[in-house]
Amino acid sequence: MRLIVSQRSSFKIILSLLIILLFTFSLDVFSHQRSESYSKWSVEEDESDTLVNVAFTIRLSNLNKLESPLVGEWEDRISAYIISSFTTDSDCLQEGKHRVMTSRADDIFRVSWTLSCNQILEEIKTNVFFDRDPTHSHIARYIYDSNLSTEKLFTTQTKTWNLKDIYSSKESSVNSSFKEYVLLGIKHISTGYDHLAFLFGLLLLNQRLKRLVLAITGFTLGHSLTLSLAVLDLVRPVNSFIEALIGFSIALLGLEFLIRHSKSNSTYVKNISYLLFFLFLLYFIFSEGSNSLGLLGLFVFSFCYLMLVSKNLSSFFSLFIASIFGLIHGFGFGGFLFEVGFSEDNILKTLFGFNLGVEIGQLMAMSLFILIIFGISKLDIKNKEYINPLLATFLVTLGTYWFVYRVI
Repeated sequence: MRLIVSQRSSFKIILSLLIILLFTFSLDVFSHQRSESYSKWSVEEDESDTLVNVAFTIRLSNLNKLESPLVGEWEDRISAYIISSFTTDSDCLQEGKHRVMTSRADDIFRVSWTLSCNQILEEIKTNVFFDRDPTHSHIARYIYDSNLSTEKLFTTQTKTWNLKDIYSSKESSVNSSFKEYVLLGIKHISTGYDHLAFLFGLLLLNQRLKRLVLAITGFTLGHSLTLSLAVLDLVRPVNSFIEALIGFSIALLGLEFLIRHSKSNSTYVKNISYLLFFLFLLYFIFSEGSNSLGLLGLFVFSFCYLMLVSKNLSSFFSLFIASIFGLIHGFGFGGFLFEVGFSEDNILKTLFGFNLGVEIGQLMAMSLFILIIFGISKLDIKNKEYINPLLATFLVTLGTYWFVYRVI
C-alpha cells in the first residue's frame, strides 16, 4: 500500500516538474514565432531612365522581436538596414530621402524609397532579416505595368529573384506565382507554431475519426472564409488582437479537454469563469483599455462556450466551434497576405494557391500528430492516462502566455 502511495506521489512530482518545463519551453517557442515581411516594387519608365518605387512593410510587433529594443532614432537605423539589404543587377541610385510610416494601432512599420536605374531590373537579391532570424520569409511583388505583375517568396534558401522570364511570358509568371503561394501556404503552417498547437488541440479533443473529420472540416470552412475576406479587403481586423485571440483559442481547447474529462465539470467551469472575469477587471483597471470591449465579448463567449462543453454535446458541436475558431485563424492567415497586394487578374489563383498550401500543410501536420499519439498509445508505461491531461495543460499554458503577451 505504501509503495502505491509512494509511486503516485512521485508521479505527481514528476508531472509538476514537467508542467514547469513545458511553461519554460513555451516562452522559448514564442521567441521563434513566424517572422515575415513584404515589399512592393512598382516600375515606371521614361525616355531617360527607369524609376522603381519600393515599399517595404513589416509588423511592428515582429520588428520589435527582431530588433529589440526599438529606442532612440531607431526608425532611421532600421530603414537604412532594410534599404541596404536589397541589391539589383542594374546601376540604381536612390532618389531623395526615404519615407517612413509607423502605426502602433495597425501594428505596421513601412519604409518607402525610389530608385533611379539605367535599365529595367532583371534580378533582385535580398538578405533582409535573414541574418537576424533564419526562419524569416519575405514576400515581394513586382509590378512592371498594369498588365504584368508577379510575386516571389524569399527565404534563407532563396535570396535571388530572376525577373527575365516575366517580361517575355505573362503566363509563366502567373504559374510561377501560383507555385510560390502554394509553397508559402505550406511554410505558413509549418512555421506557425500557434496554428500547429491549435491543430494538435483539435486532434487531442477529437480522437475518433468522425469527430476529427468534422472538426477539421469546420476549421477549414472558417479560415477559408475569413482568409478571403481579409485578402479582398472586405474586412480589416485589428491584427494584434487577432493574434491574441489565436492564443486564447488554443487555451480554450486545452480547457475543453480538461473539463470534458473532469468529474466535477460544473465547478471547473465556474472557477475558470471567475478567474477570467478577475483577469478582465485587472486589464480594465491597469491598462488603457483599448481592447476592453473585445475582451468583454471574449469573456461572455468563453463562459457560454465552457458551459456548453460541460453538457457533452454531439459531434456536430465540434464542427460548429471549429468553424468559429477557424474564422479567427483565417484572419491570421490573410491579414499579412493583404499587405503585399496582387493584381485583380491573379486574385483567384493567388487565394486558391495559398489556401491549397495551407491545407497541404495541415494534412502533413495532422498526419505527424496522429503518428505521435498512436505511438504514445502503444507505449507500455504506467500512468499513461495522465499523458493527455498533461498535453492539454501544456496547451492551456502555451495559449494563455501567447494571449497575455499579445494583448498587453
